[in-house]
Amino acid sequence: MKRKVLTSFFVVLLILILTGCEPHFLDGLEDADCAKETVYQYWVAIINRQYELAKFYCIPDGIWYNKTDEWEEYIKDNSEGEASVLIYLPYFYKPAEAIENNAIVYAEIFVDIIPFPGSCIINGDNFEYEVELIKQNHPPGGWELK
Repeated sequence: MKRKVLTSFFVVLLILILTGCEPHFLDGLEDADCAKETVYQYWVAIINRQYELAKFYCIPDGIWYNKTDEWEEYIKDNSEGEASVLIYLPYFYKPAEAIENNAIVYAEIFVDIIPFPGSCIINGDNFEYEVELIKQNHPPGGWELK
């Protein structure tokens, strides 16, 4: 009897996952936290120079989709010669806000440009963004950067 109940539970759980329904009891995250996690994963992809993966987190041909190309160009331009570009993980300077299917995540990005290996001179930039996201209803049902 216990085996049948346990098997039924896993079958229902598998069906929910495969149909794109998000069983919220698994993640325990609020919508704002999920949106923040999406922004975090976007920046991890940028830091690792995985630009196509970064675009996966964006609406096709949206603002952030195109901004990915801008970041690729920025990194390429500032990495010429022996220079190295170091991008830090985002700092979230305000709590994320989620209202219905829209969210805003406040992120600050710090960049150091090291002119050549062993150099003590570091040029730095910081970028402050209010990232807008929209919740998608199609599978996997997560948030995407606008």
